[in-house]
Amino acid sequence: MNYRKFRKNVKAISPVISVLLMIAVAVVASLVVYAWVMGYVGFQTAKTGQAIQIQSVSYSGSGSGFTVYVQNVGDSDVKLDNVYINGGLAGTFGDQSLTTGSTKFIGITALPALTAGVQDITFKVTTTSGTFSQVTQQFTIAIP
Repeated sequence: MNYRKFRKNVKAISPVISVLLMIAVAVVASLVVYAWVMGYVGFQTAKTGQAIQIQSVSYSGSGSGFTVYVQNVGDSDVKLDNVYINGGLAGTFGDQSLTTGSTKFIGITALPALTAGVQDITFKVTTTSGTFSQVTQQFTIAIP
């Protein structure tokens, strides 16, 4: 009988305090999510300021190589890193920078294993910050 009397006297947290606790938890959770999203968006926005684009690719026709024209279409200078042909490394640039709005041509003479005839060739130019441009064009390859 003592037990029943004890259970009647035990009170739970008041409804006002429980609502205040739930609001506090929701506010803290929303602040954590807001901080994470703003950090992520800031990182992505800084990265989008750098952009390059392959304007055109030409082939000499004699098997001696390609010329790739790359333009900086972003709002900040970039440093070119590598150029790839069909996924294989075809050349590195060292510290060649490309200023905003300028175009640079890249001569590629060290060709990967290409076969004679008509084929699609994929060119990819990367920067040291990780941005890249990729284009696929069809060429008739003449191997002497």
